[in-house]
Amino acid sequence: MQQYSPRAIVWMTYLNYLPQDQAQQLPFLKKQQQLYNSYLDELIKKEHLEIFTILNNIDSDQNSLSFNEFLNIKTQVVNSCMDFHEYNENEQLYELIEKDVPRTLPKQSILKEQTNAKFSQYFFTDQYKRRKQQNDTNPTHADILMRILYIYGKLNPAIKYMQGMSDLLAPLYLIIKNETDTFFCFTKIMAQIKDAYISTLDFTNTGIRGLLLKFEKQFQQKEPKLYSYLHSLGIHPYMYGYRWIITCMTREFYLDQIYQIWDLMLHDRNIHDFIIKFAISILKYLKPQLIEADFKLAFDILIYSEKDVNQILNFM
Repeated sequence: MQQYSPRAIVWMTYLNYLPQDQAQQLPFLKKQQQLYNSYLDELIKKEHLEIFTILNNIDSDQNSLSFNEFLNIKTQVVNSCMDFHEYNENEQLYELIEKDVPRTLPKQSILKEQTNAKFSQYFFTDQYKRRKQQNDTNPTHADILMRILYIYGKLNPAIKYMQGMSDLLAPLYLIIKNETDTFFCFTKIMAQIKDAYISTLDFTNTGIRGLLLKFEKQFQQKEPKLYSYLHSLGIHPYMYGYRWIITCMTREFYLDQIYQIWDLMLHDRNIHDFIIKFAISILKYLKPQLIEADFKLAFDILIYSEKDVNQILNFM
C-alpha cells in the first residue's frame, strides 16, 4: 500500500473515500485501482492510440504538408479506424482540458515535472505538436491531470469538462500523489458541487447563479455598509465571487494556504456553504482597504491582492 501523508489520509477520510477500518483499506484500494484501470481500458480506446501513432509518423515524415492536406489525411485515417464523430467528440474534450491544465497553479513547477507513471499520448493535438517541436513529449504530472479529467468527462457527459475543474483537481493530486485515489476523491467533490458547472441548473439553489445570489444576500446582510459602497462603485459580487466559488479559492492563494483552507473546507463537509462563509470573511478582512478605494483599486484588492489566511479565519 502506498505511504500516504497524514493530510492525504485526513482528506480521503473527510471525503468518505478511505475506509476507517484499517483492515479494509488495502483490499478497498486494490479494488479501486482495478475499477480505474477498467475505465482507462474502456474509455481510452486502442483506436485512439492507433490513430495517434499513424498521425504522429505522418507528421514526422511529411513536415511539408499543408494544414488542409494533413486534415484530409487525418479524416481518412480516423474513418479507417473508428466512427469519425465519436473520435472528434473525444478529441475536442481532450483539447479543452489540454488548454486549461497548463494554466492551473502556474507557480507550481511540479506539474511540469516528468512522472514515472505509465502514460501514452492518444490525441495528436496542436498542443502535443508544439511540445513535439520542442522535444518536450515526456509525460508530466500535468498529463496525469489531463487523463483524470478526460476520464471524468467521459463518465459524466452532462458536465464533460468546464473551466475551473482543473483547479479543483490539482490540490487533491498534489496531496494524494496517486492517480486512482485522486480520481475517486475528485468524483466525491464533484458529486457535491457539480451543479455549479451545469448551465441548465444555473438558477437553482445549487447552480452557480443560485450560489452567487446566496453569497450576495449574506454579504448584504452581514456587511451592509461595505456592500452598498462596492455597489455604488459598480463592483458586484458576481465579478469576484464567481471565481472564488467555482474554484474553491484555489486561484486566490498560495499552495500552502490552499491546503489550509481545504483542511477546513473538507472537514466542514458542505463545500459551498463553507466557501461562501469564507468569502464573507475575506470581505470583512479587506473592509478597511476597500471602504476608501476607487473602482480600480477596490477591484485589484479583491482579485489580485495577497491575503492572509490566518487573519481571514479570525473573521469566521
